[in-house]
Amino acid sequence: MTTYTGTQTVAPGLYMNRKTFRMTTVEKQGALTGTEGETYFRVPMLLMLATAPLLGLVFVIFLPFIGFAAVAYLAGQKVVEVIGGAATQAQRVVRPSWAPSLAFLSRSKPAKKSGEAHVAAPHTDEWTEDVEKKLDDAKRDA
Repeated sequence: MTTYTGTQTVAPGLYMNRKTFRMTTVEKQGALTGTEGETYFRVPMLLMLATAPLLGLVFVIFLPFIGFAAVAYLAGQKVVEVIGGAATQAQRVVRPSWAPSLAFLSRSKPAKKSGEAHVAAPHTDEWTEDVEKKLDDAKRDA
């Protein structure tokens, strides 16, 4: 079987690319489409006429399976999308949103003005003082 390269001048006929299995029709003598690195061979018309009904039969037999496969593929994609979204939402519920390092780094102390001494008044809390008094009394009694 004679092989031809792209851009080579050939007689009219049906040619098939060996790498991509793409069929090219040349109606009158001229150059093949493609680059010089692509190789073609000429398909005899009688062979094409004999195989065309067989290819049609294969298509008709496997068309329902192709449809079922396409529907299963699309349904599978949707299921994966739903499960992925549910997993993301579950992760948000389970994971705590508390970020102590961010809270610590975001606080800042007020800047002291020059010449002014900052004296903080002692913070008095009645409940704290009451508990400390009770604990001190319990230590003394023991």
